[in-house]
Amino acid sequence: MRDATSGLLEKVRKDILQNTVELVRLFKEREELSRIIASIKTRENFEIRDRKREEFVLKNLGNLSPRQRSILNMIFEFSISCQDHADETLNVNLSQSHIQIRGEKVLLEYVAAALSSKPGSEVYSSKELHPAFVLGAVRNGAHVINGRCDSPELRIGHSSDLEIYHISIDDGGIMSVNPMILQTDFDFTKVQVD
Repeated sequence: MRDATSGLLEKVRKDILQNTVELVRLFKEREELSRIIASIKTRENFEIRDRKREEFVLKNLGNLSPRQRSILNMIFEFSISCQDHADETLNVNLSQSHIQIRGEKVLLEYVAAALSSKPGSEVYSSKELHPAFVLGAVRNGAHVINGRCDSPELRIGHSSDLEIYHISIDDGGIMSVNPMILQTDFDFTKVQVD
């Protein structure tokens, strides 16, 4: 029985891999189409975000489950983020001093995850993460990976050393945040939690 099960598992894994290859191909195509749309919108002086168009797409897709709708919203945001010049208009001037938030550890863990996670980002940790952190990361569309990242773009730690960490939470219930991560042009996809 075990051989039959493992054979089925390998077949389904092969199908999943083929599905993933096709999804990646479609996302690359969507990225290129989004850049073309951005160029046209810029030339015609149209807004980047177009809720009427999103509603048209939703109507044509019919009934979607809440999970499917959530994924579609991430696809909408992916398309918008491919329109490079949008980032320039969203940028804000933040002071170079660190932002400090005081609170309960469970809340700080969730907020740290919410600030550091975005759809498609990878969150690495060699230790077990606080459940509130995992919840915040996954809700924002991040993929949590048990392991170490060799070249993280963002680091989160549990000390006050902001020379090393972009976000740190100390034992006294204070979270320090480097305001750089709030700028729209600070693009990160790999996060290491120490």
